[in-house]
Amino acid sequence: MRFFLCTIFWLLTGIYGLWAQVANNDIQHGFVLTLNNDYIESSTSHTTVEWNCINKSLRAATHKCLIYHNDQWFTFRVVKSGKYYLNIASQKCRDEKGIQAIVVAGNPCQTKNYTIRHCIAQIRGEDAFITLDSIQADEDYFVNIDGFLGDFCSFKIQFSTEPQGFPHRYQNLDTLGLSADVIGKAVHLEWTTSEALQQTLREFEIYRSQQSIRKSTLVGRIPIALNTIGTYTTSYSITDTLATRGRYTYEVVGVSSENKTKQVLDRQFIEYRPSSGINPFIDVALVYKSGTKVQLLLIDEIRDVILKQTSFVYEAKRDANQKIFVGEYLDRGITKFLVVSTNLKTFEKRVYKFMLSADNKMKLVVE
Repeated sequence: MRFFLCTIFWLLTGIYGLWAQVANNDIQHGFVLTLNNDYIESSTSHTTVEWNCINKSLRAATHKCLIYHNDQWFTFRVVKSGKYYLNIASQKCRDEKGIQAIVVAGNPCQTKNYTIRHCIAQIRGEDAFITLDSIQADEDYFVNIDGFLGDFCSFKIQFSTEPQGFPHRYQNLDTLGLSADVIGKAVHLEWTTSEALQQTLREFEIYRSQQSIRKSTLVGRIPIALNTIGTYTTSYSITDTLATRGRYTYEVVGVSSENKTKQVLDRQFIEYRPSSGINPFIDVALVYKSGTKVQLLLIDEIRDVILKQTSFVYEAKRDANQKIFVGEYLDRGITKFLVVSTNLKTFEKRVYKFMLSADNKMKLVVE
Protein backbone atom coordinates (compact mmCIF):
# COMPACT_ATOMS: atom_id res chain seq x y z
CA MET A 1 0.00 0.00 0.00
CA ARG A 2 1.50 3.34 -1.02
CA PHE A 3 1.65 6.27 1.35
CA PHE A 4 2.36 9.91 0.58
CA LEU A 5 2.03 13.36 2.15
CA CYS A 6 -1.43 14.70 2.84
CA THR A 7 -2.94 17.87 1.50
CA ILE A 8 -2.16 21.30 2.91
CA PHE A 9 -5.81 21.62 3.85
CA TRP A 10 -5.46 19.12 6.66
CA LEU A 11 -2.56 21.02 8.20
CA LEU A 12 -4.22 24.41 7.92
CA THR A 13 -7.32 23.19 9.70
CA GLY A 14 -5.26 22.10 12.74
CA ILE A 15 -4.98 24.09 15.91
CA TYR A 16 -2.36 26.46 14.50
CA GLY A 17 -4.74 27.60 11.81
CA LEU A 18 -7.15 28.89 14.43
CA TRP A 19 -4.89 31.69 15.72
CA ALA A 20 -5.93 35.26 14.91
CA GLN A 21 -3.59 37.63 13.10
CA VAL A 22 -1.25 39.45 15.49
CA ALA A 23 -1.55 43.20 16.01
CA ASN A 24 2.14 43.81 15.26
CA ASN A 25 1.96 42.45 11.72
CA ASP A 26 3.47 45.68 10.30
CA ILE A 27 6.40 47.79 11.45
CA GLN A 28 4.30 50.89 12.20
CA HIS A 29 2.36 48.90 14.79
CA GLY A 30 5.32 46.99 16.21
CA PHE A 31 4.98 46.11 19.88
CA VAL A 32 7.07 48.45 22.04
CA LEU A 33 9.45 46.47 24.25
CA THR A 34 9.85 48.40 27.51
CA LEU A 35 13.05 47.65 29.38
CA ASN A 36 12.67 45.05 32.17
CA ASN A 37 8.89 44.77 31.78
CA ASP A 38 7.12 41.41 31.82
CA TYR A 39 7.23 39.10 28.80
CA ILE A 40 4.94 39.90 25.85
CA GLU A 41 3.11 36.99 24.19
CA SER A 42 3.04 36.82 20.40
CA SER A 43 2.64 34.47 17.44
CA THR A 44 3.95 34.19 13.88
CA SER A 45 0.75 32.51 12.69
CA HIS A 46 -1.40 34.43 10.16
CA THR A 47 1.11 37.24 9.75
CA THR A 48 2.35 38.59 6.41
CA VAL A 49 5.65 40.01 5.18
CA GLU A 50 5.70 43.80 4.84
CA TRP A 51 7.88 43.90 1.72
CA ASN A 52 7.94 47.72 1.58
CA CYS A 53 9.91 47.68 4.82
CA ILE A 54 12.28 44.86 3.83
CA ASN A 55 14.07 46.15 0.73
CA LYS A 56 16.21 44.23 -1.74
CA SER A 57 19.47 45.15 -0.03
CA LEU A 58 18.20 43.90 3.33
CA ARG A 59 16.99 40.67 1.73
CA ALA A 60 20.33 40.27 -0.04
CA ALA A 61 22.24 40.85 3.19
CA THR A 62 20.19 38.32 5.13
CA HIS A 63 19.25 35.68 2.53
CA LYS A 64 21.96 33.29 3.73
CA CYS A 65 20.66 33.68 7.27
CA LEU A 66 16.89 33.50 6.89
CA ILE A 67 13.90 33.38 4.54
CA TYR A 68 11.03 35.79 5.18
CA HIS A 69 7.68 34.05 5.52
CA ASN A 70 5.22 35.34 8.13
CA ASP A 71 7.03 38.01 10.11
CA GLN A 72 6.07 40.49 12.82
CA TRP A 73 7.72 43.49 14.44
CA PHE A 74 8.89 44.76 17.81
CA THR A 75 10.70 48.00 18.64
CA PHE A 76 12.77 49.39 21.51
CA ARG A 77 14.80 52.46 22.50
CA VAL A 78 17.08 53.08 25.50
CA VAL A 79 18.21 56.20 27.37
CA LYS A 80 21.62 54.75 28.28
CA SER A 81 24.04 53.15 25.82
CA GLY A 82 25.29 49.66 26.67
CA LYS A 83 24.62 45.93 26.54
CA TYR A 84 21.07 44.59 26.68
CA TYR A 85 19.26 41.30 26.05
CA LEU A 86 16.25 39.97 24.19
CA ASN A 87 14.85 37.03 26.13
CA ILE A 88 12.74 34.47 24.22
CA ALA A 89 10.61 32.01 26.19
CA SER A 90 7.83 29.41 25.84
CA GLN A 91 8.30 28.63 22.14
CA LYS A 92 5.58 26.37 20.74
CA CYS A 93 5.94 25.61 17.04
CA ARG A 94 3.78 23.55 14.68
CA ASP A 95 6.75 21.89 12.96
CA GLU A 96 9.18 22.27 15.91
CA LYS A 97 11.62 24.23 13.73
CA GLY A 98 11.50 27.35 15.89
CA ILE A 99 11.82 31.05 15.19
CA GLN A 100 14.36 33.26 13.40
CA ALA A 101 15.12 36.94 14.02
CA ILE A 102 16.84 40.04 12.72
CA VAL A 103 17.62 43.18 14.72
CA VAL A 104 18.06 46.42 12.77
CA ALA A 105 18.75 50.03 13.71
CA GLY A 106 17.11 52.87 11.77
CA ASN A 107 13.77 54.45 11.00
CA PRO A 108 10.54 52.59 10.08
CA CYS A 109 10.55 51.61 6.38
CA GLN A 110 13.47 53.95 5.55
CA THR A 111 15.34 50.94 4.29
CA LYS A 112 18.38 52.84 3.01
CA ASN A 113 19.23 53.76 6.59
CA TYR A 114 18.91 50.25 8.06
CA THR A 115 21.90 48.82 9.90
CA ILE A 116 21.70 45.08 10.55
CA ARG A 117 22.79 44.35 14.12
CA HIS A 118 21.89 40.65 14.29
CA CYS A 119 20.66 38.01 11.83
CA ILE A 120 19.77 34.73 13.53
CA ALA A 121 18.60 31.82 11.40
CA GLN A 122 17.24 29.63 14.18
CA ILE A 123 16.85 30.17 17.91
CA ARG A 124 17.05 27.06 20.07
CA GLY A 125 13.78 25.70 21.42
CA GLU A 126 14.42 26.20 25.12
CA ASP A 127 14.21 29.60 26.82
CA ALA A 128 17.05 31.61 25.25
CA PHE A 129 18.53 35.10 25.00
CA ILE A 130 20.06 37.28 22.29
CA THR A 131 22.91 39.53 23.43
CA LEU A 132 22.62 43.08 22.10
CA ASP A 133 26.04 44.71 22.36
CA SER A 134 26.70 48.45 22.00
CA ILE A 135 23.09 49.59 21.87
CA GLN A 136 23.09 53.38 21.46
CA ALA A 137 20.91 55.73 23.49
CA ASP A 138 18.02 57.56 21.79
CA GLU A 139 18.18 55.40 18.66
CA ASP A 140 15.31 53.30 17.30
CA TYR A 141 15.82 49.53 16.98
CA PHE A 142 13.46 47.07 15.32
CA VAL A 143 13.17 43.32 15.84
CA ASN A 144 11.70 41.19 13.03
CA ILE A 145 10.68 37.68 14.14
CA ASP A 146 9.59 34.95 11.73
CA GLY A 147 8.95 31.21 11.72
CA PHE A 148 12.08 29.30 10.68
CA LEU A 149 11.62 27.68 7.24
CA GLY A 150 7.94 28.55 7.22
CA ASP A 151 7.10 27.29 10.70
CA PHE A 152 4.24 28.79 12.75
CA CYS A 153 5.16 29.59 16.36
CA SER A 154 3.87 31.22 19.52
CA PHE A 155 6.40 32.61 21.99
CA LYS A 156 7.10 35.22 24.66
CA ILE A 157 9.64 38.05 24.32
CA GLN A 158 11.24 40.44 26.82
CA PHE A 159 13.75 43.31 26.54
CA SER A 160 15.99 43.24 29.61
CA THR A 161 19.22 44.16 31.32
CA GLU A 162 19.52 40.53 32.47
CA PRO A 163 19.73 37.43 30.23
CA GLN A 164 17.47 34.44 30.86
CA GLY A 165 18.08 30.85 29.73
CA PHE A 166 20.54 29.68 27.05
CA PRO A 167 22.53 31.69 24.52
CA HIS A 168 20.42 31.69 21.35
CA ARG A 169 22.83 29.50 19.39
CA TYR A 170 23.60 25.85 20.05
CA GLN A 171 27.17 25.99 21.29
CA ASN A 172 29.31 23.18 22.64
CA LEU A 173 32.53 24.03 24.44
CA ASP A 174 33.55 20.33 24.59
CA THR A 175 35.32 20.97 27.88
CA LEU A 176 34.28 18.09 30.14
CA GLY A 177 35.35 14.83 28.48
CA LEU A 178 31.74 13.67 28.78
CA SER A 179 31.19 9.92 28.41
CA ALA A 180 27.91 8.00 28.12
CA ASP A 181 27.44 4.27 28.79
CA VAL A 182 24.15 2.56 27.89
CA ILE A 183 23.27 -0.49 29.99
CA GLY A 184 19.76 -1.75 29.30
CA LYS A 185 17.44 1.22 29.77
CA ALA A 186 19.99 3.09 31.90
CA VAL A 187 22.31 5.78 30.54
CA HIS A 188 25.24 6.61 32.84
CA LEU A 189 26.96 9.96 32.22
CA GLU A 190 30.34 10.92 33.65
CA TRP A 191 32.44 14.08 33.23
CA THR A 192 35.32 15.96 34.81
CA THR A 193 35.89 19.67 35.16
CA SER A 194 38.55 22.13 36.28
CA GLU A 195 38.54 24.17 39.47
CA ALA A 196 38.72 27.37 37.43
CA LEU A 197 35.50 26.52 35.59
CA GLN A 198 33.68 25.49 38.75
CA GLN A 199 34.48 28.83 40.37
CA THR A 200 32.23 30.48 37.76
CA LEU A 201 29.32 28.01 38.14
CA ARG A 202 26.60 27.38 40.70
CA GLU A 203 25.45 24.02 39.27
CA PHE A 204 25.24 21.67 36.30
CA GLU A 205 21.98 20.96 34.48
CA ILE A 206 21.67 17.81 32.39
CA TYR A 207 19.29 17.76 29.42
CA ARG A 208 18.05 14.97 27.15
CA SER A 209 16.47 15.39 23.72
CA GLN A 210 15.20 12.98 21.06
CA GLN A 211 15.95 13.28 17.37
CA SER A 212 12.31 13.89 16.47
CA ILE A 213 11.70 16.48 19.23
CA ARG A 214 13.58 19.78 19.14
CA LYS A 215 12.94 20.87 22.73
CA SER A 216 14.94 19.08 25.42
CA THR A 217 13.93 17.65 28.81
CA LEU A 218 15.70 18.45 32.07
CA VAL A 219 17.08 15.19 33.52
CA GLY A 220 18.56 16.63 36.71
CA ARG A 221 20.60 19.28 38.48
CA ILE A 222 23.91 18.74 40.26
CA PRO A 223 25.31 21.55 42.44
CA ILE A 224 29.00 22.40 42.39
CA ALA A 225 30.50 20.42 45.28
CA LEU A 226 33.48 20.53 47.63
CA ASN A 227 35.21 17.40 48.89
CA THR A 228 36.18 16.60 52.49
CA ILE A 229 39.35 18.70 52.36
CA GLY A 230 37.55 21.76 51.05
CA THR A 231 38.60 21.68 47.39
CA TYR A 232 36.35 21.35 44.36
CA THR A 233 35.19 17.88 43.31
CA THR A 234 36.55 17.19 39.83
CA SER A 235 34.33 14.25 38.81
CA TYR A 236 30.56 14.22 38.41
CA SER A 237 28.02 11.66 37.21
CA ILE A 238 24.31 11.07 36.75
CA THR A 239 22.17 8.14 35.56
CA ASP A 240 19.06 8.48 33.41
CA THR A 241 16.44 5.89 32.44
CA LEU A 242 15.00 5.74 28.92
CA ALA A 243 11.43 4.70 28.20
CA THR A 244 11.41 4.39 24.41
CA ARG A 245 13.83 3.41 21.67
CA GLY A 246 15.44 6.09 19.50
CA ARG A 247 18.36 8.47 19.07
CA TYR A 248 19.10 10.79 21.99
CA THR A 249 21.33 13.77 22.74
CA TYR A 250 22.59 14.54 26.24
CA GLU A 251 23.91 17.98 27.15
CA VAL A 252 25.71 19.02 30.32
CA VAL A 253 24.97 22.70 30.90
CA GLY A 254 26.84 25.04 33.24
CA VAL A 255 24.69 27.58 35.12
CA SER A 256 26.57 30.79 35.91
CA SER A 257 26.86 31.72 39.58
CA GLU A 258 26.77 35.40 38.62
CA ASN A 259 23.60 35.78 36.55
CA LYS A 260 22.21 32.23 36.13
CA THR A 261 22.85 32.21 32.36
CA LYS A 262 23.44 28.81 30.80
CA GLN A 263 26.16 27.41 28.55
CA VAL A 264 26.37 23.96 26.96
CA LEU A 265 29.70 22.58 28.18
CA ASP A 266 29.61 19.18 26.48
CA ARG A 267 27.34 16.93 24.46
CA GLN A 268 27.00 13.19 23.78
CA PHE A 269 24.87 11.27 21.28
CA ILE A 270 23.52 7.76 21.94
CA GLU A 271 21.17 5.23 20.36
CA TYR A 272 18.84 3.14 22.47
CA ARG A 273 17.67 -0.12 20.90
CA PRO A 274 15.90 -2.42 23.40
CA SER A 275 17.14 -6.00 23.20
CA SER A 276 13.59 -7.36 23.32
CA GLY A 277 11.84 -7.36 19.96
CA ILE A 278 9.36 -4.66 19.06
CA ASN A 279 6.42 -5.36 16.79
CA PRO A 280 6.70 -2.41 14.36
CA PHE A 281 3.17 -2.75 12.96
CA ILE A 282 -0.19 -1.22 13.79
CA ASP A 283 -3.15 -3.51 13.08
CA VAL A 284 -6.44 -1.78 12.26
CA ALA A 285 -9.74 -3.55 11.53
CA LEU A 286 -11.82 -1.62 8.98
CA VAL A 287 -15.49 -2.32 8.32
CA TYR A 288 -17.03 -0.71 5.24
CA LYS A 289 -19.22 -1.85 2.37
CA SER A 290 -17.23 -3.11 -0.60
CA GLY A 291 -16.86 -0.33 -3.15
CA THR A 292 -16.59 2.44 -0.54
CA LYS A 293 -13.84 5.00 -1.18
CA VAL A 294 -11.73 5.25 1.96
CA GLN A 295 -8.90 7.56 3.04
CA LEU A 296 -6.44 6.37 5.69
CA LEU A 297 -4.15 8.71 7.65
CA LEU A 298 -1.34 7.90 10.10
CA ILE A 299 -0.70 10.82 12.48
CA ASP A 300 1.94 11.58 15.11
CA GLU A 301 -0.43 12.26 18.01
CA ILE A 302 1.98 14.41 20.04
CA ARG A 303 3.02 16.77 17.23
CA ASP A 304 -0.27 16.59 15.29
CA VAL A 305 1.67 15.87 12.07
CA ILE A 306 0.50 13.48 9.35
CA LEU A 307 3.09 10.79 8.66
CA LYS A 308 1.38 8.71 5.96
CA GLN A 309 -1.74 8.90 3.81
CA THR A 310 -3.46 6.74 1.23
CA SER A 311 -6.86 6.41 -0.47
CA PHE A 312 -8.39 3.25 -1.92
CA VAL A 313 -11.65 1.55 -2.91
CA TYR A 314 -12.49 -0.79 -0.05
CA GLU A 315 -12.81 -4.52 -0.71
CA ALA A 316 -13.68 -6.56 2.38
CA LYS A 317 -11.48 -9.59 1.66
CA ARG A 318 -8.46 -7.43 0.86
CA ASP A 319 -8.78 -4.38 3.12
CA ALA A 320 -10.60 -5.46 6.30
CA ASN A 321 -7.34 -5.95 8.22
CA GLN A 322 -4.89 -3.09 7.69
CA LYS A 323 -1.27 -3.56 8.77
CA ILE A 324 0.68 -0.28 8.93
CA PHE A 325 4.47 -0.31 9.34
CA VAL A 326 5.68 2.27 11.91
CA GLY A 327 9.24 1.03 12.56
CA GLU A 328 10.87 4.11 11.01
CA TYR A 329 8.86 6.38 13.31
CA LEU A 330 9.62 4.31 16.41
CA ASP A 331 13.30 4.76 15.58
CA ARG A 332 12.73 8.53 15.71
CA GLY A 333 11.18 8.28 19.16
CA ILE A 334 7.54 8.58 18.04
CA THR A 335 5.45 6.16 20.12
CA LYS A 336 1.89 7.56 20.04
CA PHE A 337 -0.15 7.44 16.83
CA LEU A 338 -3.62 8.18 15.53
CA VAL A 339 -5.10 6.28 12.59
CA VAL A 340 -7.98 8.15 10.95
CA SER A 341 -10.17 6.40 8.38
CA THR A 342 -12.62 8.51 6.36
CA ASN A 343 -15.52 7.49 4.13
CA LEU A 344 -14.88 9.82 1.19
CA LYS A 345 -18.56 9.84 0.20
CA THR A 346 -20.13 10.67 3.58
CA PHE A 347 -16.93 12.08 5.18
CA GLU A 348 -17.62 10.06 8.31
CA LYS A 349 -14.36 9.75 10.30
CA ARG A 350 -13.25 6.98 12.62
CA VAL A 351 -10.26 7.63 14.89
CA TYR A 352 -8.11 4.89 16.40
CA LYS A 353 -5.47 5.69 19.01
CA PHE A 354 -2.34 3.52 19.38
CA MET A 355 0.72 3.65 21.61
CA LEU A 356 3.81 1.54 22.27
CA SER A 357 3.14 -0.49 25.40
CA ALA A 358 5.57 -1.67 28.08
CA ASP A 359 5.81 -5.07 26.37
CA ASN A 360 6.94 -3.38 23.11
CA LYS A 361 3.72 -3.88 21.18
CA MET A 362 1.54 -1.33 19.41
CA LYS A 363 -1.74 -1.42 21.32
CA LEU A 364 -5.11 0.18 20.67
CA VAL A 365 -6.02 2.70 23.39
CA VAL A 366 -9.67 2.56 24.41
CA GLU A 367 -10.91 5.78 25.99
